[in-house]
Amino acid sequence: MDGYHPSMPPKTQREREAEQRQLKLDRIQEQVDDGSLVIRKMTDEERERFESRRSQRAAEGGSNRRKRSPGRKTRPLPPVSKH
Repeated sequence: MDGYHPSMPPKTQREREAEQRQLKLDRIQEQVDDGSLVIRKMTDEERERFESRRSQRAAEGGSNRRKRSPGRKTRPLPPVSKH
């Protein structure tokens, strides 16, 4: 395996995710430093507009969430032989 050292165990899923997250954060910081990305506070108008949308979604009770379709049944299991 490439990049695998026998004396070191492979990284866990959590470690890989943390590494990917840190790489993304580093990239964002690079963009902020070179001026290609600007992070700013929301204006009061924006906050009000998005808060009203959030409260509308909460009032709907999550009706937009996907649900399992009830039409498809699973196949029956084969009988177990008694030896």
